Amino acid sequence: MTAPKGFHSSDLFSKLTVDEIKRLDEVSFTKDFAEGESVFEFNQACSHLYMLMEGTVHLMLPSGDGQFDFAFAKVAKNEIFGLSSLMKSPRYTAAARSMTSSRVLMIEADPLIKILEQNQVVGFDIINAVSRIYYHRYLSMLRKLKDIVDHALEIE
Repeated sequence: MTAPKGFHSSDLFSKLTVDEIKRLDEVSFTKDFAEGESVFEFNQACSHLYMLMEGTVHLMLPSGDGQFDFAFAKVAKNEIFGLSSLMKSPRYTAAARSMTSSRVLMIEADPLIKILEQNQVVGFDIINAVSRIYYHRYLSMLRKLKDIVDHALEIE
């Protein structure tokens, strides 16, 4: 684990004050993940918001029997994930897996939430951005599910 690098490059956090960024720096760190390594698991207790700095991370839902995972989103560079932590959910609603060697910025969720509650203008902007991310991932998942259903109908 290393000190945060590239944290300030995200548009998402660009409106934070210098003091707020310093506070986040104190509760943030980067971590390197190997190919195939789990960043977090489905239903794991929420503790951090993540931002992909380098590499490839997929968001996945496990099958009921645990035999396969459904990858519903590919996280883009500088994109946040682990959004359940900002919604004060007790658990992550998906899994995140590093598909290549990846570097991820991990931000403790509770201090970030406090900053967003104190600076409501920035908080509103960030929550709007989070809702857009959720919406785009939802649409992506619907397209993939439609493709699966269409393929299943072709097999019949």
